[in-house]
Amino acid sequence: MNQGSDYVADRGLASEPLYITDLDRCLPSEALTVRSSRNRWRTMPYETQTFSGVMIAAGTETEAADVTYPLDVQGWHAVSIGLHAPSGHETHWAVSAGGRDHIPVGVKLTGDKAFSNLTLVPDGHLGRMNLEEVYWKTADLTGQQLVFHQVSRRVAPGCAPGSVECAPARIAYVKLVPLTEAEADALLADREGRAHKRLFAHNDAFSAFMAFRPTTAEQVMSELEPYRDTDFSRIYWEFAHGDLNYYDGRVGRTIDTVDSPDYGRRGDRLRHESWRILREKGIDRFQVALDYAHEIGMEFHAAYRMAGWKYPTPLLEYDFLGGLYDRRPDLHCVDREGRDVSRLSFAFPEVQDFMLAMLADVLRYDVDGVCLLYNRRPPYVDYEAPLVEGFRAKHGLDPRDLDERDPGWLAHRAEAVTGFMRRVRQRMDRESEGRRKRLEVTACVLGKEEDNLYFGLDVAAWAREGLIDTLAPYSPAPLAMPVAGDTWSEPGEVAPFVEAVRGTQCKLAVNLMPRWMSPESYRRMADMVYKAGAEHLFFWDCEGPHGRANFQSLWNALRRLGHREEVGAWVEAGEPPLGPNLVPLRTMDGWNMSTIAPG
Repeated sequence: MNQGSDYVADRGLASEPLYITDLDRCLPSEALTVRSSRNRWRTMPYETQTFSGVMIAAGTETEAADVTYPLDVQGWHAVSIGLHAPSGHETHWAVSAGGRDHIPVGVKLTGDKAFSNLTLVPDGHLGRMNLEEVYWKTADLTGQQLVFHQVSRRVAPGCAPGSVECAPARIAYVKLVPLTEAEADALLADREGRAHKRLFAHNDAFSAFMAFRPTTAEQVMSELEPYRDTDFSRIYWEFAHGDLNYYDGRVGRTIDTVDSPDYGRRGDRLRHESWRILREKGIDRFQVALDYAHEIGMEFHAAYRMAGWKYPTPLLEYDFLGGLYDRRPDLHCVDREGRDVSRLSFAFPEVQDFMLAMLADVLRYDVDGVCLLYNRRPPYVDYEAPLVEGFRAKHGLDPRDLDERDPGWLAHRAEAVTGFMRRVRQRMDRESEGRRKRLEVTACVLGKEEDNLYFGLDVAAWAREGLIDTLAPYSPAPLAMPVAGDTWSEPGEVAPFVEAVRGTQCKLAVNLMPRWMSPESYRRMADMVYKAGAEHLFFWDCEGPHGRANFQSLWNALRRLGHREEVGAWVEAGEPPLGPNLVPLRTMDGWNMSTIAPG
């Protein structure tokens, strides 16, 4: 492995680590206390098998003030933070994924613009017996200090206890591993290289607002901070679904202007409040994300959910009232029996015109491209009258009398969507005039060739005609519907997409699922996909504390997956897993952690 590489964190570095365990030196001193107190970190002594120290801790209602540790070190260091995870019953932090809470702890250097959220997953009582060492980043610490932050969100009006919900935090130590001059030079050369910048991330620009209720530009930037100095070169940031936009749009409707007397989910209310407060402060959250992505060297692509016109109750129930879907039932998709399918159909010019207007509107921003998200909530065309009558006129047959997968009928239906894609490409080319570079078009599609054709997505034709610049298949989910836990199991599943882009200028970026895998599983799947012929990797849902970009052990593997030769060498060597680095506790706050009592 490369000496000093982010891939192996501090492993392989020549120098001995420096452990900072006296976190009771954090400033200001009045923000610390030896007994639990609102707005102050509690100091707690602890012992491990090899060192002892004083950690700082804050509970679910503490609302602890930010504190700073004076590092007083010079030069480049690999920085890891030792954290203590709460058990499940200690937290009501309702941001869960995979059935488990994900508990964030904020940390930044004084020279950083935004906090990074280091994330732990509570692991019951046995998990409390260890500290978990989380590698954060490698940085020049000259003149820098560490700032610790308790992540919180307002969940109820007022300032009384309970109106703000906090993620419990226990920070035990900081580990610094100095880099030699040669190691620092190698690290900088690696970061400046572009060949390994082959990873693309997706952020729904929605879930983190439901989880954190951000009300400042810095909090929005925290969603991008994890990608700094990684193999990620592109972020797909959602700006709209259906006729609802997530930015200050001139077309469609802005979600934060919709009021509800009773939200189906608390997170929907938190999201509305967040967006409304940001707008009232004059903070354009979309512009903030775009600017920060460009600042840290990433492309920023605006992503649009093409079928997000209506969701089942109670999902966004009030957001959709009075929208295009409600106003124009004549534009709905219908099945072969003529029943409503709860979608708007690409067979109608009015629907295509509206979506083109939405895409054109977001181009007021200096985005690098647009992404059409076809991997959620198909169909896009079904048995609408224009399609049925057109097929009858051309072939003399009623498609409703044919098998639903009749090749001729599927090809006819797909032409409606391909026609829309031609219009998108023409509009992007026209809008590219006078810009710093050509606007790219990405299509995120389903993971099986037959499913794409069934839903009207002729991805091979799009690549062949030059209508798309990037093709991102989601995952080969069963029954033609995306499933979060699905995955690529063998190279043959990727082969149709490799063939679809062969001989074209279209890039292939294969999405790796499921979202949460072990570090070694990520490396083995990436290696398999690369060897199948893909040049890029795509990662759906990287946002918020429950996404992928959250500094868990899996992130330390994932953010380096663009180094395909390095990943391949790791797989070939059969190296052991690099999972969580656990440090057993002997005592914590005077409690003997080596004794396990029933109950």
